[in-house]
Amino acid sequence: MDQKEQKTTKNKKPFYKKWWFWVIVVIVIIIAVSSPDQDNQSSNSNNNNQIQENSTTENQANNVEVDADKKAEDAALEKALAVPHFEDGNFIVGTDIEPGTYRTRKASSGCYYSRLSGFGGSLDEIISNENTDSPAVVTIADTDKGFKSNRCGLWTQDLSAITEDETTFGDGIFIVGTDIEPGTYKSTGGQSCYYSRLSGFGGSLGEIISNENTDSSAIVTIASSDKGFKSSRCGTWTKVE
Repeated sequence: MDQKEQKTTKNKKPFYKKWWFWVIVVIVIIIAVSSPDQDNQSSNSNNNNQIQENSTTENQANNVEVDADKKAEDAALEKALAVPHFEDGNFIVGTDIEPGTYRTRKASSGCYYSRLSGFGGSLDEIISNENTDSPAVVTIADTDKGFKSNRCGLWTQDLSAITEDETTFGDGIFIVGTDIEPGTYKSTGGQSCYYSRLSGFGGSLGEIISNENTDSSAIVTIASSDKGFKSSRCGTWTKVE
């Protein structure tokens, strides 16, 4: 080999010592490192979009449910106000309010009401009275002089059902054949439970067909001839036969 050829061979560098080779290596490394980040960003973006879509769908469903409940409440209130009605206060029967059977369609904490034979404020003038936190029904006679209501809310002659299921109910005064079916019921029980079968809603002792106080589960048969049923602190009643 002559001197020229030896010089050429000696000056020739391996490819991995070339500057362009390392440029390519660096570029490959950058691409490899950034690709997972891009994938993660894409995945996170997709997940966030899915979460937003699910949240939007859930909110829309909740809004529809709330709107339906609001419409039902508005319709019920409109129906209650379309017949004779009144709210809390002291009233002269025949002047301020008409005699008849009224009910509160919602529970009201600390509700007190009384039928009155006069306005002297004496105990003797109380025909009947009631303290309750539950929906109530009362019949105001045309011979009553007055009626008093505190913290009871709206009284209405809309006597349609307040129960969704006529075979299960909780505390309150209920109309047999409207709110609840006749039949035999068993309660889940409760301390100081009181219940009574009623022949009317005047609140007098003479309208109590039968009653009981108990601290345990109770069983009672409500007859089809009963007008009403009253339950306090007894838990949930369920029809068993």
